[in-house]
Amino acid sequence: MMETMLYSYLLLILFSYFSEKSVALQTHFENVEPASKCKRFFTDPKNMPNSTFEVFDMYGPCSPTAGTSPMKMPSPHDILRLDQLRVKALQARFKNDSRFQDTKEVENLPVEFSYTNHAISIILGNPQQVQTFTFDTASGITWTNGFHPFASHSREIISCASPLCSFYLPSHTCETFENFENTCFFNIEYVDGTNVKGAIIIDTLTIPQTGHMFTFLFGCPTDVNSRFSPETNGIGILGLGRGHISFMSQTWGFYMGVFSYCFPSSPSSTGFLKLGPIISPNNVRFTPLIAIPNQPSLYFIKITSISVGDVELSINLFDFMYPGTMSIDTNTVVTRLPSNVYTTMRDEFRNHVEYYGYRTVPSPHYLLDTCYSDIQGFFVPTITFTFEGDVSVVMDSSSTLFTMEDWEVSCLAFAGNSEHDQPSIFGNIQQKKLEVVYDVANGILGFSQNGCD
Repeated sequence: MMETMLYSYLLLILFSYFSEKSVALQTHFENVEPASKCKRFFTDPKNMPNSTFEVFDMYGPCSPTAGTSPMKMPSPHDILRLDQLRVKALQARFKNDSRFQDTKEVENLPVEFSYTNHAISIILGNPQQVQTFTFDTASGITWTNGFHPFASHSREIISCASPLCSFYLPSHTCETFENFENTCFFNIEYVDGTNVKGAIIIDTLTIPQTGHMFTFLFGCPTDVNSRFSPETNGIGILGLGRGHISFMSQTWGFYMGVFSYCFPSSPSSTGFLKLGPIISPNNVRFTPLIAIPNQPSLYFIKITSISVGDVELSINLFDFMYPGTMSIDTNTVVTRLPSNVYTTMRDEFRNHVEYYGYRTVPSPHYLLDTCYSDIQGFFVPTITFTFEGDVSVVMDSSSTLFTMEDWEVSCLAFAGNSEHDQPSIFGNIQQKKLEVVYDVANGILGFSQNGCD
């Protein structure tokens, strides 16, 4: 009797979800509007695994300054505007321009200090100063303008005469820093006109839980001529790119060129940034890291197929700037795809949604062209990217939709490139809830589903 009922139930499901075309692999829309209470991935941050940082939303209830900070979350329109600037800066690295061909210069080419809500706290100096950093896999240098170097007994100011200055920062300038003449200065100009200028110093960096201390080289800005609001002036960038002076490179001897992170799905939840080899690699599927000429500091992986629901799309991998190759980036928000590939994926997504009677509404922003309103409880088809080595990343509504207009309109969080010679980028919305493992030493990058909430 039970078997007959189960069989009838399965038939009902089949006839409900499949007609002439296949409509499968779908999830209910998840509302990720911020809640007032913090939901921590590690219930007690003091009990986190060694060399693990809690990733929190700078504007959410899990932030250490929640309730006391004047910081206000940027509007969705501001997020998308800054994301466009970020992508423009990344794409500029690929232009056929002699300025972009020198290896050391490429490592330190500026990337737009774009909107990113994901942050960690790091301890610098002696006495210790707690600093807030966003972390950036496209940045080869770490800097923070919240650090007070002359309050630290362990700081060392780098002179222009130091080999560290000339080798790692070939485009440095030599200026006076307080009473220190001939100091090695970095100067970063961003595509929106923002300018960050300051001294290169060395001081101690202390890892939580272990108390392990590193001698760490980073930038200490003296001048930030910026569009940043005053309340964000204490926030820095932790460079996780593959440049010679990135955080990953400086700690290579201890963490063996391995780190991983997980971005939570909601501003009210926390994720993590882990340093060093992962303890349980069985749940992680790895794909090779791809080397791209003249782009040594970025991370690339190769995509082999895209599916919407259970429909595998017919795409041409040669539509990508480098066949099938994408950059994976922590700070790009919306995934960018070749125009033809994006259009094919978008149209199939629309077909799935329209099957349930939902129609698109006018988009609040030009970047996103597939938007819906009143979608609480509606079925959203999953989108699956499969990478080389048969590594599949299945994305539900929390990582395929971007919500706008006071949480009333949600849009497909992908966009097409305007030109063929622009790289494709796997953005951070699509990375939500994944543990992404960078094993640079072994030339592989891994994904684990449901790495955090």
